Amino acid sequence: MVRIDESKPAFVLNILSQPKEATIVTPEPQISETREKYRTYFEGLIDELREKHKFTNARAGQNQSWYTFASDNSKIYKYGTSFAANDKVRADIYIDCGDKGKNGQLFDCLYLQRDNIEKQFGSQLTWQRLDEKRACRIADYRDGDIDVDTTELEEIKQWAIASLLKLKAVFPKRIDKCLTQLPATAQT
Repeated sequence: MVRIDESKPAFVLNILSQPKEATIVTPEPQISETREKYRTYFEGLIDELREKHKFTNARAGQNQSWYTFASDNSKIYKYGTSFAANDKVRADIYIDCGDKGKNGQLFDCLYLQRDNIEKQFGSQLTWQRLDEKRACRIADYRDGDIDVDTTELEEIKQWAIASLLKLKAVFPKRIDKCLTQLPATAQT
């Protein structure tokens, strides 16, 4: 027993036995076969865009059905590609400066140039103002799914690369010009 000054006596307990330190092993979360296919597909797409076309500095594919790439003005728009609904693959330019009104004005300015843009792009695009959302999208679509055979998946990848490169060739100067035409209160 121990006593400090005028305190009541207290017991001194010595540890005779204690459990060994437990090693907790957290299993790695299992990635589904489909998610692994997405990761592999986007990694190949990113590598080719970076190495052959200097389109991106990205290095890692993610295990999701879409990928977004920075643009020269990522505060206004980005490029993207995804496996969309209804067995479609999409390459797009996604306009989102954080202001729904400005996004709509920018989209409208580009839409007025639709014929010339599509002529320069080389095919029809899908113009999605997305009024129920903040952002707008201009996209190129084709049939496709992540579960196709290797040969067709390579064709999809080459199509996505070509579409992204065309979007980058067609839109930046037009977006810059449209930005100068927006009312001063809408400019960033």
